[in-house]
Amino acid sequence: MVSVVLPVYNTEKYLRRCLDALVNQTIPKNEFEIIAVNDGSTDGSPAILKEYSEKYPDFFKVFNKENGGQATARNLGIQKASGDYIGFADSDDYVDTTMYEKLLRIAERDDADLVECHYHSMLELDSSDENGMPLYKEIQTRGTITARSDPRELFLDPQVSPWNKLYRRSVLVNGDVRFPEGMIYEDTSFYIKSIPFIKKQSYLDEKLVYYSVRQKSTMTSNLGKKVGDIFSVLNDILDFYRQHGLYEKYKAELEYFCVKIAFCSNLSRIGRVGDPAIKRDLLNKTFEFVNKEFPDYRKNRYFQGKIGLYIRSVNKMNCRIYAKALSKVMVG
Repeated sequence: MVSVVLPVYNTEKYLRRCLDALVNQTIPKNEFEIIAVNDGSTDGSPAILKEYSEKYPDFFKVFNKENGGQATARNLGIQKASGDYIGFADSDDYVDTTMYEKLLRIAERDDADLVECHYHSMLELDSSDENGMPLYKEIQTRGTITARSDPRELFLDPQVSPWNKLYRRSVLVNGDVRFPEGMIYEDTSFYIKSIPFIKKQSYLDEKLVYYSVRQKSTMTSNLGKKVGDIFSVLNDILDFYRQHGLYEKYKAELEYFCVKIAFCSNLSRIGRVGDPAIKRDLLNKTFEFVNKEFPDYRKNRYFQGKIGLYIRSVNKMNCRIYAKALSKVMVG
C-alpha cells in the first residue's frame, strides 16, 4: 500500500489541479491513501480539502493543524500514514495519474527501499490561460536522477526533493528519519539522513511529476538571512550521522555533499541577496562552516573533472564573483 503525504498551506489556486491528479491515480484504491495535512491555511484550501475528503472518504484523509511549516506537516503525515511505502506531493505541483502505481510495482518487483522517477521542471510565467491558471515554460531539471547500484552514489549530485520518490515506510520509521522543523531546505536533510538505511534503490526513466518553479515561492525568492538556514540544515545532517555512529563510514560522501552545497547552490542564493551586510555575513559563514567541518575537502576523491576544478578554485577573494555568476544561471 502507498500513502501519499500532502502538506497544504494557502495554495487554493493550484490545489484542485493537484488533488484531481491524486484521486485519479490508476493504482487500485485499496492500495492507496492520501494523507492531506492542512497546515493552518487561511485561504480557501481547507474547504477544498473537506470537499475531496467527503467525495473520496475511503482513501482521502485530512488532518488539520496550526501553522508550523511544511516540515511539521510532512512529519505529521508520516506519523499518520499506514502504507508500506510513503510518497510526498506538493500542493502547487501535480503528477501523472500513473505515477504511484508504476513506482509501487517497481518497488515490489525489485524489493526496493527507494524508487525515483524523473520530472518536468516548469517555470511559472506571469501570463495565465483562459481558466486563470499560470502558463509555464519547461526549464532544465536539477540533480542527476538515475539508477544507483551502490547507495553511496545517492550522495552524488542528487535531486533531494521528496516528491519524485517512494520510500519504504520502515526506512523512515526505523531510521528515525524526519524533516527538521523551523527552517527552509528541510528536504536536503531528510534525503541525506535516509541514505544509510537504503539497501536498494530503483529508478523509472519517466517524467511523472510536474514541478512548479514559482518566482515568489520560498525557494526562489530573495529571503535574506533565511538563506543561512542551510548551515543549520547541514549541521543537522552531520549531527544525525554522528549520533547514529555513521559519520566515519560516510565521511567522504558527506564532505563531498556538504561542500558542494556550500559552494554551489548556497553561493547562488547568496548572490541574490540584496543587503550587502547580510551577503557579507553569509559568505563568511560559508567559509567558516567548510573550514571547520571539512578543512581538507580539496583532497576528497569525489571532486573530479569540472566540478573538482571549480570547488578547488573557490576562495574568499573570488566568492562574490562566483555568487553573482551562479545567481544568474541557477534557479531555486
